[in-house]
Amino acid sequence: MSQYFSRIKQIYLGIIPIYPLGYIMVHGFRGDQIWAKPYLNRSSLEPSESLKELVEHEMDKMEGLKKSKFHVVLTDEMEPKTYGGLFLSSGAELQFPLRMTLDDVETARRIGANLEVDLGLSKHRRKIEMNSETGDEIISRLMLSDAAKMFVVQRELQIANSGEYFCAPIFAWIGISSMSYGVLNGIAMMAGPYLATVAALTFTFAAFSQFSKHFESFKTTRSDEDTVVRGDEYAIGGIDYLESTMKLNRLYRRILGEEGERQIARNGDVINAPVKLSVRAREIRKIRKRINQYDKISADDGEENQN
Repeated sequence: MSQYFSRIKQIYLGIIPIYPLGYIMVHGFRGDQIWAKPYLNRSSLEPSESLKELVEHEMDKMEGLKKSKFHVVLTDEMEPKTYGGLFLSSGAELQFPLRMTLDDVETARRIGANLEVDLGLSKHRRKIEMNSETGDEIISRLMLSDAAKMFVVQRELQIANSGEYFCAPIFAWIGISSMSYGVLNGIAMMAGPYLATVAALTFTFAAFSQFSKHFESFKTTRSDEDTVVRGDEYAIGGIDYLESTMKLNRLYRRILGEEGERQIARNGDVINAPVKLSVRAREIRKIRKRINQYDKISADDGEENQN
């Protein structure tokens, strides 16, 4: 029994590094490696030159960058994603939604000629005819203002430049797994190795799942704030981006019918999102109002001192 349980503990300790190694592989190896193909999840379309230039322009505004290697690609997902980090030798991969590369209506029509709308399940996919009233409505809602694009790009750069965002999942997994090892030893003395193993694994995955939800919520809110405090144009762009996305989601909800109603609320919020779009927009308005009030008070104090 003791020898058998010792073997179980060795296997469990061997499982702990699997997530960190997989995490580093997904974030650090995003080139032409054969094993990387299944998880790259990029669009076949190339980003526009204007989007690449915008990323470089926003990069120039950042302070204290020691490294700035990055790769701009497009994704078929609705929201942007960032892999890796600017501080890594492999750099960061910035994935932007297709609408970020649309500079004008004609470009949107050309790219959207074979547009298919879905919310992650191919069986619910709908082919959209662009030369129709619905097609015109989709194109108008896909377009983003320059300020909205600035907000999205700067926000992803803030995420890409944060070692905190990059390392937190790894440290959380190691900490939770180590706690679970204690659970394994404690329960094994009372209920045996089988139940102890099940309890330890259940605790690990349940606790890490909860951490991931809270961390994604924190990262979303924090990166919004870190972006909008850089200037009023980012606050305006953030509100514009979030509200335009909600309008687009409401259209998708109507087009996709029952599946759309299950995944998108009436106001355009994605139901399973860690932080609702409407909540993010409301928080940005609060931050903008607070900054404007502070600037006004500072300006009034300055005038009084001059007088």
